[in-house]
Amino acid sequence: MAGPEHLAVGRIVKPHGIRGEVAVFPLTENEERFQPGSRLFLSRTAAGGGTLLAVTVESARPHQGRWLLTLDRIEDRTHAEQHVGSYLLVPREEAEAARAEGEWFLHSLVGRRVIDDAGSSLGAVLDVLETPGAVMLEIGASGRSRRLLPFVREFIARVEEDEIVVTPPDGWLEL
Repeated sequence: MAGPEHLAVGRIVKPHGIRGEVAVFPLTENEERFQPGSRLFLSRTAAGGGTLLAVTVESARPHQGRWLLTLDRIEDRTHAEQHVGSYLLVPREEAEAARAEGEWFLHSLVGRRVIDDAGSSLGAVLDVLETPGAVMLEIGASGRSRRLLPFVREFIARVEEDEIVVTPPDGWLEL
């Protein structure tokens, strides 16, 4: 399956205190990613392009919807400030191995063929959009208009390795 080599699990939003602790906004529901001893990679981009800096979590604690982490390579507040906006990544293979049955990484949906429950082709997933209300699949095919479909149980019959079977609502969103 094509995709990035690393997946973002958090983003450093600000330093916390003077000893190098950082506040991290989680981009994963797997809290084990931030436990002491976890090995992560720092990157300026969510896809992990460029130089990666390997770090180990020394301490972690939840705080106001974020995680406060002490990382072995960040020594003080000044150093922590230099990493604001950086992403914490894990290797894709490691993340996929921990994925539960029936769960998908959003990037892995792009390119999958989409058919309705009657077997008619609707195109392929062109993009996955995260909106405040729901995750939306942008579906299209050459020569056809693009449409948005919420990625919710009501409209998604099943997700298979190479296709997604959907039950679209009447009048679904056309772009």
